[in-house]
Amino acid sequence: MVTLGQAAKLVGRSKTALTRAIKAGKLSATRNDDGSYTIDVSELSRVYQIVGGVSETGTVTSKGVQQSTPADTPRDGQLDEYVTRSAVAEAELAALKLLLEELRQSRDEWKAQAQQLALTGPAPQQRSLWRRLVG
Repeated sequence: MVTLGQAAKLVGRSKTALTRAIKAGKLSATRNDDGSYTIDVSELSRVYQIVGGVSETGTVTSKGVQQSTPADTPRDGQLDEYVTRSAVAEAELAALKLLLEELRQSRDEWKAQAQQLALTGPAPQQRSLWRRLVG
């Protein structure tokens, strides 16, 4: 969970834009007792593309920030970025699985309807009133 300000830095948007998205129902957030918002990172990634990361201390890191460490040792920022990317990927995977299941159910409903219509056969053709009278 991140604050509204941290979320804004993660996605490169303003806090006002995120607040509008929350109020419009496009983005889910939890309202705290003090009136502030906290947003789940996976929910944030569902709506926006994440351009930064969150460290264990809760500070937002940018992809462009470079640290002076040897190239062969992983940096804390990289690890945090991997954890964030993993959480985002898991959230997107869960959303795609849900969408796939909904599409399968819809397909099955249409298939059943088509089979039912195929069993009843074509509708009998009505002769016009003139043909019925004249014969």
